[in-house]
Order: sequence, then C-alpha cells, then structure tokens
Amino acid sequence: MTSGLWNVGSVANHVGNFLGWSTISISGTTLNNVIEQEINFAEQYTTSSIDSSAIPEKYQPCIIDLTLSKILLSNEAQQAGVDSVSLGELTVSQGAGGGAELAKQLREDAISRLKELQRSVRYKRVIGA
Repeated sequence: MTSGLWNVGSVANHVGNFLGWSTISISGTTLNNVIEQEINFAEQYTTSSIDSSAIPEKYQPCIIDLTLSKILLSNEAQQAGVDSVSLGELTVSQGAGGGAELAKQLREDAISRLKELQRSVRYKRVIGA
C-alpha cells in the first residue's frame, strides 16, 4: 500500500484518491492542517518523533485512517445526518449515521495499530544449569 517516506501532500493525495476529490468539501490547506493534527496525535500517542515531511512507512496507514476518520466525521456533521439523497427518480441511501460509524471504525483501527507500534519486543536468554 505504501512505500518509502511520505509527506503531508502524499497523505492528502492518498486520502483524496480514497474519497474521490469531488466528495471532499474542505480546502487543501484545511486538509493539510487535519493531517498535521493527526501526525501530532500519533506522535503523542507513541511518544515517537514523526517528521511531517518524512513520514515513515509504519505510521502511514495510521495517519491515513485517522485523517479519513476526521474528514468523514466532518462531512457527517456538515450533512447533519442526511441518510438519503434524491435526484429525480434516483435515490441513494446510505443509512443514518453510516459515515459516523465508518469514521469510528477507522479511528479505532488506527489507534489499535498505534498501540502495536508502541510495543517494544524484548528477548531474554536464560541459561539453565
């Protein structure tokens, strides 16, 4: 999915491709600010330093999911919980709160990954007599 070091713009492109640029109703500067906030969250959670211009591969999925979660919640709030849209005879129904539920799941998955990254593996060798 990811390769090499990413920056804020790389995350923004991935998020935009995932959602489809036409569905994002926030400006690029705001999206970059959201990404920066989620990088800060990941830094604080893992107590690691993450450079926003060189995001290591192991943090990329977490930051993407955290950003997607924030955008989906924002979009849900802007739509005021609209669960279906009609245009002529065409009706598209997403179910009430579908975006909020997906946002919650993405955030939980990201935090679960961050917990895994936070763990350190220690080996102990025991020599018996």
